[in-house]
Amino acid sequence: MSSRVASRAVSLASFAVRQHASTTATAPDLPSEIFKRSKHNKLGLSKVLDDVTMRSGEHDMRVFGTGTLAALTSKSAYISFAASHYHFYSELENRLDEAHRADTPSGEVWGKFASELRRAHRLERDLEDLLGTSIGAHPPSPATSEYVAAIADAAERERGGPPLLLAHFYTRYLADLFGGSMLGWPTRRALGLADVPAFYTHDDASINDDRFEYVERVYAAINAAARGADDADVAAVAEEAKIAFRCNAGVYREKGRGSSHLAVLGGARVMWGYAKERVWGAREQRDLFGRLVKRRDPVTG
Repeated sequence: MSSRVASRAVSLASFAVRQHASTTATAPDLPSEIFKRSKHNKLGLSKVLDDVTMRSGEHDMRVFGTGTLAALTSKSAYISFAASHYHFYSELENRLDEAHRADTPSGEVWGKFASELRRAHRLERDLEDLLGTSIGAHPPSPATSEYVAAIADAAERERGGPPLLLAHFYTRYLADLFGGSMLGWPTRRALGLADVPAFYTHDDASINDDRFEYVERVYAAINAAARGADDADVAAVAEEAKIAFRCNAGVYREKGRGSSHLAVLGGARVMWGYAKERVWGAREQRDLFGRLVKRRDPVTG
């Protein structure tokens, strides 16, 4: 990459960030806006879970941004990242399916949203169709195995006890709904993929058309499932959410993904991919996170 092209790419990338910030600062589907506008996360178990994971300041949320960007330094790094996600999502979804068949509170919530929120099959599709590998070539890493074991343990302790799987449901799927969907286009650009990873997409119109309302339904369902639970059960679910958060953080730090230097490199790959689209032209002009801005005129460019 010549210094002249690199300079132009950096300038365009900086412009894109400024434009995105100025045009979407109050967008209703931004995670911060959803979090602030929500009514159902201000009461019940949803409030307790938000308090222990996001409002308390006890957990460093930056680990997830750092780990995600570090996973974008190369296709092999992202394959490892995606495989880890497949393993713990597969375990979680199998356990939630069992809970649904057993008609537990966790299973009740899962039954309302499973068809839209399942991720394991999407991750498997990404590994095979988009990344040219298979899950069998990537056994669980130590941190992933610890997370899988924690999910299995929560499922066993839930039998006749508090709805502990709700903590793991909350930790993963609300994260997907809040911010995960914004990562598809940056991932595609950083790695030069043929398409946006299916992991970061939702086909359901109720999510894509009104994400805020969908998140409200999830919060409301969590509160309804815990209605009538005593203080001890609520406290147990809150403690399980801390375990889920800690296990997630372990996966995101593993294999060097906790490195700020690798995160910077991954971020640079995202911006370079975005700049290339602006410099050399794509048929559709999209912002940093993939929102359609305009279509390029085939005659005038």
